[in-house]
This record gives sequence, C-alpha cells and structure tokens, in this order.
Amino acid sequence: MHVTMDEKKREWTVWDTHRNHRLMIVPAAGCFAPVLNGVKAEAKATRIAHDGKCLTLQFEASGVTNAQVEWRVTGDGLEMVSRFTATGDCELNWLNLFPRGTKLNLDDLVNFRHRHHTCRTWPELNLGGKGCETDTYSTDWQFAPHPTMFLLRKGGVHLFFGALDLPRAFGMYFKVAESLVEHWYLDYGAAGCGQRLRAGETFQSPRFCLFLDRGKSVHETVAHWTGLLIRQGLIPDPKKKTRHAWHTENLYCTWGDQGARSGSFLPAELQDQTTQAGSAPRALNEGMVREALATIRREKLPIRIVLLDEGWEVARGQWEADPQRFPRLRKLVDDIHAAGMKVMAWWAWPEIADDAKVNHAYLIANGKRNRHGRRMWDFSNPRTQREYLEPLFHRLLSSDAGCYDFDGLKTDFMADKVHADMPVQDPTWRGEENYIYQLCKLFHAAMRRHKPDACHLGCAGHPYLAEFMEINRTYDVAGSDVREHEQRGLMLEATVPGCPVSMDLHSFVERFDDYFETARRHGWAIELGNILMMRRDSWTPWELADRSFYDLLRQGLSQSSPRQRI
Repeated sequence: MHVTMDEKKREWTVWDTHRNHRLMIVPAAGCFAPVLNGVKAEAKATRIAHDGKCLTLQFEASGVTNAQVEWRVTGDGLEMVSRFTATGDCELNWLNLFPRGTKLNLDDLVNFRHRHHTCRTWPELNLGGKGCETDTYSTDWQFAPHPTMFLLRKGGVHLFFGALDLPRAFGMYFKVAESLVEHWYLDYGAAGCGQRLRAGETFQSPRFCLFLDRGKSVHETVAHWTGLLIRQGLIPDPKKKTRHAWHTENLYCTWGDQGARSGSFLPAELQDQTTQAGSAPRALNEGMVREALATIRREKLPIRIVLLDEGWEVARGQWEADPQRFPRLRKLVDDIHAAGMKVMAWWAWPEIADDAKVNHAYLIANGKRNRHGRRMWDFSNPRTQREYLEPLFHRLLSSDAGCYDFDGLKTDFMADKVHADMPVQDPTWRGEENYIYQLCKLFHAAMRRHKPDACHLGCAGHPYLAEFMEINRTYDVAGSDVREHEQRGLMLEATVPGCPVSMDLHSFVERFDDYFETARRHGWAIELGNILMMRRDSWTPWELADRSFYDLLRQGLSQSSPRQRI
C-alpha cells in the first residue's frame, strides 16, 4: 500500500500496490477538519509538503489557525493525525475524518454490531448502490463500548482504519452511497454539547492507522490492529497479566432459573431487558440459591462459581442486600465459601432505578435524566469516587464484618449510557470509550484492593478494557444457534486480546451438545444459567430438570473443562 498526492487536484490516493488498484481518493482539504460551534466551515488547503515518509497538509478553516493534517508512513501502513489551534473560545462538534466526496473503490464495510438470531456479528454493509449508514456508538446495547474502527473489503483485501489513541468522542459515523462518502466523522457532541476549547488551545486528534491485509480473516485483521496497540505500549501486553485459574472455572449464573421460576417473558434484546425484566429479579432469593447449591452437590456437577444475578440488591443503583430475599446474605456467602466455591454478584453501574435511594451530589448534573429517563452516577467526580464507590466496594468485596465478601462482579447494561449531553465533572473523562475505560480502571483497582484475585466478568469488545476484565462473556443468545456464541467469542478474542472468553447462557436442552463441544474446541469457559429448570426448545415451556438433563450437564461440563491460555 502507498499514498500519492495530486497537488493540482488536491487529492490523496491510497493504492493497493500488489494489484495496482486505487482504494481511496480523498479530497485533501477536508481531511480531519473540524466543525466548530455547529457550523460546517469549508477548509481550504494552503500548503502541501512531502518528504517520502510524511505527507503534510496545512489548511485554513473558520475559527482555527496552525491547522494541519499528517499522513506518516510506518512499517504497518500509515498513521494519520491532525492539529489546530482555536482562535477563540469555541466547542468542537465534529472531526471530519474523510470529507464528503471521498471515493471508495471497495466492496463493503465490516462494523461489529450486535444482532440476534444470526451467526454473523456484523450486518451486510455495501458501499455501492444505495450504500449504507452505520456508526460505532453503542446504540445496539451490547459489547459496549465499540472501538473506533472499520474494516473495508475488496475481494481478499482488507483496508483497516481505526484509532490508536483512545478518542474522547461519542462514536464514529459513516454514510456512503454509490461508493461516495456522504459523511465520515467523529462525533464530539451536538451544538451546545461539544468539547469545549479555549482561545489559544491546541487540539490534537487521536492518531489513526490505515493498513492493508491480504488473505486474512476479519478477526486476524482486527488482531493486527490490537497487536499495534500492544507494540506501541498503548495497551498492556496480555501475556504479562496475572490470571487466576478459578476465573475460567465453570460458572452457574442464577438468571435462567430466575426467569423460569418467575414465568417471566425475557425479551431477547438487552435494551428491552433494561425496562422489561418483569418479575425475574424478584424470583431470586436465598432459598433458590441454596436449592441450586444442593443440586450441584447431589448431581456432582463440576461447578465452582455461583453468580447471583439481578435481584440480590434492593434496586438497581441501591446495592444493598434485599432484606426480604436475602436477610442473611453474608451467611450464605460464607457457606458457599466453606463448600470450596466462589461467589460473584451482578452490578450494573449505569443503572439507577427510580425508587433507588441515592445522594444527588454523586450524580451527573445533580440528577439530570439521560435520554432513557435514568439518572446517572458521575464517577469522574472525586467525591463520588471517595464517598460512594470506595465504601460500596468495601461492602461488596471485603471480608470485614458487615460486608458481603463477594469474589468478583459481573457488569451489565453498559451500552448507550454515556452521552454528550450529560456533562461529567472531569472533562478528561469525556467520550463514551474514554469514560468506560476510566471507570473500569477505577473500579477494577478498587476491587483488587479488597481481593487481589477478584474477577470482573465483562461484556465488552474493546482492546483498552482487556487490562480490566478477567473474562469476557458472549452475552445473551436468544435461540439455540450455538454459532451465535462462537462468532461472538471469536470477535471478543480479536478485539480484547488475551482476555478469556466465557460461553454465556444457553437456555435449551436442544443443541446443548453443540454448546459444550464449541466451548471445548475453543478452550472457552461455560456459564450455565439454569440447573433447576430446563427447556427443550423455543416452543416448549420451562419444566423441572430431570435425570437425563443432569446426565447431559455432567458429561458436557466435564468434557469442556476450560483450557484457557492463562
């Protein structure tokens, strides 16, 4: 791959030198140009320089000075970055990565987005004809945050474009028709909600990489990108992370049995589950957990971790043991530990129920509601960290009297919760990817202060979070198509290097053998959601688990013992 500049036309062309194909033709002036104060000002190229290793374009645009964009040749392709200085106080709304009219001589685009009832983890996104529109903001509600990266394909050729530095933006947005870009930008917030810049302040964009792969799978190309992050020291080398063997033991999560016992209809989509969980949380109680423990012992099931899902707490956001359902939670945890097992709990940090009793001083904008009508914690606020998060994690994970002594946490409902119109106190936390990164870093450190081997069971496909997750689950699969689990797991291995994968809940007896075989083949852990109840397929109701079901579980769990690369 190489780049040429036509100074007369003011165009940059990206070439596939192997076949002498043009891949992209970019109008130089609008490349990496800002949109300030909601005004789409035209950028004008003033000077172009190239020395064989770096193409530099200086440009003029309203509200900025000393503006330039660089395309630098590296061993892996190109790195791109832009800088400009604000001439007055302003706000940055967009950063136009590639301007309108950019020509794409490629076939389609890969953008990992969650979908149910299909084994593909990305939809068909064609560049020609009517084209497509997509983004990396987490409105699909799973595997949040999405990393800022796209992969464009032409036959067996992959052209990868993605951020190296962690953006403080709210997604990368893309629209194309007839192979011509209509927009391709980073969103820093609509007018009134953009990133504030002071007069004389210099803004530098995240560095982006652009490289070519040939004859690789999509996952191999993504792993090429995460390898760049590791080699540049932007994320830690996963081989140097200390991992504890118990993290990838077989796990029993109470959620499936909760839904079965309550008779709740649980929607397939996570976005719907946040508001339609029904009575499933209230079905969880000490009696159900002890019944499950007795079943594990009686049936000799090789399970060493019990995960208390939603319902152990008073309410989302009020993380105290429910006094009716769990009046003796610490005694229950002590008994599970005495049996040689670990205990984890569900913790959805973004969710605050309307009836949860919280201190508004710890919330964004004193309790301002987000677009989903929810209040939000401001974890960027040192007071929230000091007075709320630290005491909370002491109560959840410490073995001190009055604490619960959990061994780890499962996070959930992360997506579409970090919005530009919900301003946090510390502007260095700004942006969806950045906020979740800063938060995971913060709570992981707090968790490990109480339990050096504490486990975070996550659900994200982002390389910057690999350091703060011990295991990454494939998330809810609505049907019995095990290929959904498999393809999500492969996506997670590529996007979160070194983090072991867990096969999330499989609700049906149907294809349980395929489920266990897939886990065995890939060396992934198993997360069972039901051992008290069973469901034969999607057209049969839940019923009490029988002898044949336990025979199937014993055989499958024994044969799929994790072989993670720890």
